[in-house]
Amino acid sequence: MPMRKSEIHMHSIFSDGEFSPAELIGIAEKNEVSILSLTDHDTFDGIPEFLQSAEGTGITAFPGIEITVRFHEFNIHLLAYFKDYESLQPELKQRVQEMTATRETRMLQMIERVNEVVPERFRGTIEFENVKKAAEGVLARPHLAREMTRLGIVSNAGQAFERYLVKYNVERDNLDVQKAIELVRASKGVPVMAHPGERSYSLICPEKGREPENAPVLLKELRDMGLLGLECHYPYHERMGTVPYFVNLAESFDLIVTGSRDFHGFNTHQKVNIFGTTKMEPDFLEQFQEVWSS
Repeated sequence: MPMRKSEIHMHSIFSDGEFSPAELIGIAEKNEVSILSLTDHDTFDGIPEFLQSAEGTGITAFPGIEITVRFHEFNIHLLAYFKDYESLQPELKQRVQEMTATRETRMLQMIERVNEVVPERFRGTIEFENVKKAAEGVLARPHLAREMTRLGIVSNAGQAFERYLVKYNVERDNLDVQKAIELVRASKGVPVMAHPGERSYSLICPEKGREPENAPVLLKELRDMGLLGLECHYPYHERMGTVPYFVNLAESFDLIVTGSRDFHGFNTHQKVNIFGTTKMEPDFLEQFQEVWSS
């Protein structure tokens, strides 16, 4: 039997992705990907369209989210997977709505900062309403980058990040990881640490003092808080040859091994042919289902 293909870390227009949830289902059908979860940043707004579009397609689709959480003195990304929309508890939904509001405040502050440091003739030209127009859902830095490109301040989004959006970033006051894991588990969800070896929002980031040898200690702490999975198969890990390291780490802590492309589309220069190309058996699905039915 051929391996079932999956894409369980992807973003739609409701956060910083190129495609609508319905379009993502269409791409999945074309690429013969049959296990899907939509994990937009800090929002569930795209989930109803996502689940509705998957009905009758033969695709196993379930709600997800990617939450930016605070852990010690840094931020990490926490993925969470749920059985269905009905499983999402009111407190979790409420907290997620508050995150959307926090993103708006942060965007206003960033626009203010960037408007002061761009070349003279562009000062004051970045307007919140126009940045918001570029986003269907929660606001993120790629939307600001897109508006800066449209205005001609930079020639592309990459340049916006290089020159302005990293240096003048505004850190949000994010939800504490322990609270986030508790909320996810209260909805019978599966909390998974996203891209633990990526350059930012990760356990390992030597330039910020997070050395590889500390990763097991930090991971044990997260597992003791209730973390259930680790995203081991990830484009950056594959390029760096660290997939086996993370798989071993996950197994040593009895965590579910997951993997995905973190598909955004044009925002991360990804073409649709990579959608669902993670080379791993979808064993995680049965493990998710055990948690959901516990």
